Amino acid sequence: VGPTPVNAAQLTLTKTASAASFVVGTPASYTLSVDNTGSAATTAVATVTDTIPTGLTIGALPAGCTASGQTVTCTIAAGFAAGGSTSFVIPVTPTAAAQPSVTNNATVSGGGDPGCPAAARCSDSVGPTPVNAAQLTLTKTASAASFVVGTPASYTLSVDNTGSAATTAVATVTDTIPTGLTIGALPAGCTASGQTVTCTIAAGFAAGGSTSFV
Repeated sequence: VGPTPVNAAQLTLTKTASAASFVVGTPASYTLSVDNTGSAATTAVATVTDTIPTGLTIGALPAGCTASGQTVTCTIAAGFAAGGSTSFVIPVTPTAAAQPSVTNNATVSGGGDPGCPAAARCSDSVGPTPVNAAQLTLTKTASAASFVVGTPASYTLSVDNTGSAATTAVATVTDTIPTGLTIGALPAGCTASGQTVTCTIAAGFAAGGSTSFV
């Protein structure tokens, strides 16, 4: 008798990032795609294991996935058909600890696939993915080396974004004006409470951008 075909499931994992680079404080995600490229349905549960890099905060996980610390585990029920495809989107938000880049590896195992997790098709990696962030630099100058009583003068507050990404939230400049200096008419974006002047810069202040308040 024979030849008698012997069919088997064959799992292939592909991992992608939602962007070529991440930004601190801006939500992003990884997608774990699993295909059964074999000739039979799986005969047992298949498990995808993804260790999320330190510095990425894990968001709400999709159905079928759980997290323990930074390790995310997603399961695919037995009977995953030959030619079938499924995916899991893992949301993450970078923190400053993720800089300057992150690399993520994931592996699929089980399912009755005798090749996993050892075979190259059972694992995939994405990265290094750059993690960018805003970096604000403040410079303060006076209008003269010395002031004269009764003569108007000024301070200039200059802010530069010397980082690699735009700001993701409002930035606030706080300037406590010394007692004995009377505050004049303030520029747009600035308010005073007593001797404390507060100026705001809207979110989206571009990398390489510069602004100032007199």
